[in-house]
Amino acid sequence: MFKEYHDNARDTFQVFRFSVTQKSVEILKMCHGNLTNCSFEQSQSHEFPCTSYVSTSDLICALFWRAITRAHLKLFPDDPHTCMMLACDIRKRIGVSQAYCGNASFPLIMHMSKTAMMRQSITSTAMHIRHHIGLLSAGFVHQVMEFMATPQSMQYLMSMFHPTKSFFSASIINKFPMFDMLNFGFGKPVHVDIPAYLNPGFSIWMPTRSQSQPLYVNLSLNHKVFDIMQADSEFRHFVDI
Repeated sequence: MFKEYHDNARDTFQVFRFSVTQKSVEILKMCHGNLTNCSFEQSQSHEFPCTSYVSTSDLICALFWRAITRAHLKLFPDDPHTCMMLACDIRKRIGVSQAYCGNASFPLIMHMSKTAMMRQSITSTAMHIRHHIGLLSAGFVHQVMEFMATPQSMQYLMSMFHPTKSFFSASIINKFPMFDMLNFGFGKPVHVDIPAYLNPGFSIWMPTRSQSQPLYVNLSLNHKVFDIMQADSEFRHFVDI
């Protein structure tokens, strides 16, 4: 079923590259990230809400998620919800050693009403993302893994990946030391790239060698969604295409 849907939908979307410059990051943090900083331990405590802090990644995620949601609100106004999936490193949160070199990414899924998102600021959307990250614990991960083992989980995932659904997924790997670690016998790479060609809404954040452009985002999009995002003033104020 999934293969049939995916093969039919393949021609309707492609991977687009978006550039996020250092200047844009600084403006974004200055305008929308001026919140109280706190440590990881503080953000996990009940006395110190995790929404007191948003990271640069939270703000950039919010920027992309909002742009995709605005586009889907225009194209599919009858669908009231928007969804985001964030690949989170849960080593610290479940007590796994930082020396563990296996995959410790956990797919954190969050939802919001489209209209509610459009009524709030970038900062509020970023705080919504940070709040859900703060919920990650060993118990929460165990509950989700139990659900993923049930037959209902596939129906849930398929409903998110339908092309008419407002969906954004972020795999943030731009901080990985790829340029220094990778060497297959031909020297260190001058460029590293991974396509996000899985489903509309999936993105992979890649590092660059340029200090003025710290990252670019490979994002798979439906062409109609991309056309609307090109004209999105909030999005284009910070992101180059």
